[in-house]
Amino acid sequence: MRNVITPCLWFVDNAAEAAEFYTSVFPDSKIVHQMLSQDDWPGGKAGDVLLVEFELQGQAYQALNGGPNDPFNERVSLSVLCKDQTEVDRYWEELIADGGEPIMCGWLKDKYGVRWQIVPEAFFRMVKDTDLEKSRRVMQAMTQLVKLDVAKLTQAYQGKQ
Repeated sequence: MRNVITPCLWFVDNAAEAAEFYTSVFPDSKIVHQMLSQDDWPGGKAGDVLLVEFELQGQAYQALNGGPNDPFNERVSLSVLCKDQTEVDRYWEELIADGGEPIMCGWLKDKYGVRWQIVPEAFFRMVKDTDLEKSRRVMQAMTQLVKLDVAKLTQAYQGKQ
């Protein structure tokens, strides 16, 4: 068996609900397995869902019902590379629905407290340009946005702000 690194997201008691939500947002995603607790534990009782294994577009994740001890924080986020503005808009709206909140610079927090970065491919193309002035303008434009906007980033890249 080869070693695989799988992010594990800690939820209070709604890991199954969160995994179902995430697999509904991203195409080619699925719930792989749900492990039920054999015994009562600080976050629930025997028979409750303890761990959910799921995949988002081929990437494995785990969702753990670990109880209320440690909330999510800003130090970890999931980054979603989007092919265009339509994809940015769709993921943004779905992930902030029902209690999520926009943050800034393409970051948001979903209704479960998980932080996401929703980033168009065009941003990385522009910011990695060898013309450092173009790259700087794109970075400056990005810091002024909440949800990233390909048109505004492109205008900055082209020096048309």
